[in-house]
Formats: sequence, C-alpha cells, structure tokens
Amino acid sequence: MSKMFSAAALALLMLCVRALPAFASLSLEAIRFEAVSPNEERVVFRLTGPAQLNAFPMKNGSPRLVFDFNGATVSKRVKNSTEAGGKLIERIRVGIHDSKARVVLDLVPGRQVKTAQQPDPVSNTVTVVVYDAAAPSPQINRASAAASSSAAAGMIWSPEKTQTATPPPVRQPPPVAEKTPEPPPVKPAVVKVPAPPSGGTVLSSVLFEKNSNRGEMVMFRLNKFHPPVVFGLEEKKPRVVCDFQDTGAGERLPESVSADGKYVRGIRIERDDTGRKIRAVLDLAPNNSYDLQQVFFKNDNLFVLIINTLGNPAKRLN
Repeated sequence: MSKMFSAAALALLMLCVRALPAFASLSLEAIRFEAVSPNEERVVFRLTGPAQLNAFPMKNGSPRLVFDFNGATVSKRVKNSTEAGGKLIERIRVGIHDSKARVVLDLVPGRQVKTAQQPDPVSNTVTVVVYDAAAPSPQINRASAAASSSAAAGMIWSPEKTQTATPPPVRQPPPVAEKTPEPPPVKPAVVKVPAPPSGGTVLSSVLFEKNSNRGEMVMFRLNKFHPPVVFGLEEKKPRVVCDFQDTGAGERLPESVSADGKYVRGIRIERDDTGRKIRAVLDLAPNNSYDLQQVFFKNDNLFVLIINTLGNPAKRLN
C-alpha cells in the first residue's frame, strides 16, 4: 500500500509539473541588498513570476553562495557585479549559466554564516537572509516580506517580544469567619491542543519519495500556497529545517515520517505550543555536500524539496 501511495504521489507531482506555465519568460528583474545589522544581511530577488530556486555553497577558493534560478533570464537593468560592502557579503555577481540565471554572493573571508530563504508568491520575490552562524536564527516577517521590493522601510525581521515584569500580588488578610467552609473538589484541567484558526493555513501531509530519478523528494501538502522558511544546519549532524509560519497541523499530520533514503535519514515534525508554527526537520546523512532544489506548485498548494549531492545535481523540472 505504501509503494502504491508513493507512486500515486509521484504521478501527481509529475502531473503538476506538466501543468506549470513555461519558464521561458521568467526574468530576474531586480536585486536589492540590505545590511540589517553587523551580523544579519539580506538580498531580495524580484522576478516576473514564481521561480525554481537551487541554492548551494562553494567551499573551494574564496567562500561564496550560489543561487540558480532555473529557466530564468536576467534583465538588462541588473548589473553584472555590485559591491555590497557588507560585514558578511562583499559582492553580488550575476550571469547566465547553462540556461539559468545564476547569482553568486561573495562572502567576507573568515566569517562563518548560515542562510535562510523566504519566497513570496504575491510579490514574486525571494528573500535570502545571511546571518552569523553564532547568532540565533532570524524570524522573518511574512507580511513585511510581501511588501514592494522598492520599499526601503520594509524590514523582514520580527522584533523580539519584550518581557514585561509582572508585579507581585498584593496579599490581603483573610476574612474572619466563624466556620471555614470546605473547598469544593478540584477537577483536573483538560489540556487541548490549539486548533488552527478558521481560514488559516494547515499542513495536512508530508510524503517522502526516494525512487525518483531527480533525487530524493519531500512533498508538503497544504490547504493554500504558503511556502516555508528554509535553512540548513551544518553541524555534526547535517539537517535542513522548513519553518511553516502561521500554520496549523492537520488532523492526520504525524510527528515523524520514516525515510530510509541515501540522503534523507528521517523527517521530524515539530509543533510549537501556540499552534501557530510547524517545523519540519530533515535529518541528512553526514559527510556530504548537499544540493537542494525548492519547487513551488502554487495552483496545487504543494511545496517540494529535492535533495541531491553536489556531485549528483537534480534534473530540471520543466
């Protein structure tokens, strides 16, 4: 039954691919750099439509991050090279490589960084956040990311909530009574898992497919188009994290998905106490340099991660 279900899921994915519009008219129209702080910088890419983004680091020679927009061209208004002059990003270079738009972020040597991505289907933008590896993961404000890419004040960071000290309660002397009544029996509290808000985003299922010739696939099914924030953790145990902000869990969403792939060893699904965020953690096999491709099927409410190694790049989905 599991094999039949996986085959059906893959067939549905291929059907979605055929239904996608042609990417020949896709163009990278603008790039904006912003230094948020000495430890956090962002680059916003604006395109003419939804894009297939493939991101990976280059560790030979000078440190740099590579972002490939499959099937996209580059507008003449975009400069081939821009000096960013940031504390983390030195330079942004743009070109065409094997029928795709390639953007290279030249990093400042000696800095250990991590990245997070936030696509926005409303404004056709992709925000890439580069931050110091020792700093906490940034919180990307989805509403701000949807703002126009020309709005300089459109911050993508949510400020940390201020902890307000609660004054101690005022103690009052107990009232004098002739006879103290016995307290009623205490009923045990019933703890309920918060349900997603009415009309909100719900992650209903997570499927893993290891037999595709394009690489190992993890497919996330939602009730509306709502791509996550994706970032990697390159520590002793390599992981890929997908944060679905403002998202509730479907009734049948499991806490884990078995994955016995060559690259993906397990998928854990975590929910925060408020019921407002779902985090999917992909545990990867160690000692590999991974190549991740993100594909967004807006009309089918489907988000797909394709996992390969740099020596075995994913085939294009077009």
